[in-house]
Amino acid sequence: MFTKYLPGVVALLICLATLPLVNRLAHRFHLYDATGPLKIHRGSVPRLGGIAMFAGLLCGYAIFCVSSRETTSIPLLVFAGVWAVGVIDDLKGLPAIFRFVVQIGAGAAVWLAGWRLEWFSSPFLDLAATCLFVAFVVNALNLLDGMDGLAAGTAVIICIGFLLIAAIDGNLLEIAVSASLLGACAGVLAVNAPPAKMFMGDSGSTLIGIVLAFLSLNWVRDHSSPRGIVVPLIFLSIPIADAILAILRRARARQRLFTGDRRHFYDILLQRGWTVEGVLRLSMGITAGLAFAGWLCARGIAEDWITGIAVGCGLAASAILLGSLQPDLTSVPANQPETPIGPAIE
Repeated sequence: MFTKYLPGVVALLICLATLPLVNRLAHRFHLYDATGPLKIHRGSVPRLGGIAMFAGLLCGYAIFCVSSRETTSIPLLVFAGVWAVGVIDDLKGLPAIFRFVVQIGAGAAVWLAGWRLEWFSSPFLDLAATCLFVAFVVNALNLLDGMDGLAAGTAVIICIGFLLIAAIDGNLLEIAVSASLLGACAGVLAVNAPPAKMFMGDSGSTLIGIVLAFLSLNWVRDHSSPRGIVVPLIFLSIPIADAILAILRRARARQRLFTGDRRHFYDILLQRGWTVEGVLRLSMGITAGLAFAGWLCARGIAEDWITGIAVGCGLAASAILLGSLQPDLTSVPANQPETPIGPAIE
């Protein structure tokens, strides 16, 4: 039984072992994330933690392939492609449209390999839906990475949720990928938890996003009902809701989609006097509740559509109370990232 979760242990150990090397690399070449008026960190912080995360994920997936004789390399190739673009963006910066095109390409690749949304009678529409879903989840996790430990900490809880539902059917691929990402995220938290000594960068946040998008599609593939996506959406409620609100906020203010701002829920809570640690604990606690709710739905104990509606209504009410749709007067153009890590949607 333990061998099913061995990829997670390997990913954790490899990530922890690689982080000091990445840290020395960042200091050697002065690869820091500079401060700015829209950034909440102080000082020069290394920003390449995503390299250690991918090393952990890669080794975890390799252990799975060896132990299960799995020959499917397509998921790892897709992960590597999105991650590599994130690394380049961390080092030199890339246009937002280029990153978006790559994410659409990643969605097309997994669709062709059989991981897809099947909502329509038209394969073209299903392809478009799958590509947009993948790109949206990648950017949603990237937008969430605007505060120390938030994206990695939230992803840890989401991965536990995927592990719980994967155990129901004994899906070895879902277990291995969930465990590997869990190990990588737990490892990077050693340096990314507040106060962060290193940022994961776009390479880390987009890696989390593409893996979680894949896990969602893998669950859908094994549960072909049109409502199969509900459980993953419940797990991902916080990053998805935050991204939707960012889009609506900018559309309401007639701003470009790629204009950054500081009106994410964590920004608002920090502006109201919350500590970074307090916001992180709150986010992880709510995500844990959502993971439990999703698990209940997967077990058939709760109705997925009723739970989904309840979660959506609760998040909508919270957004109204926080004032998340109000525009931010300190917003900046697309070539100036709003967070220390530079979200892909920016």
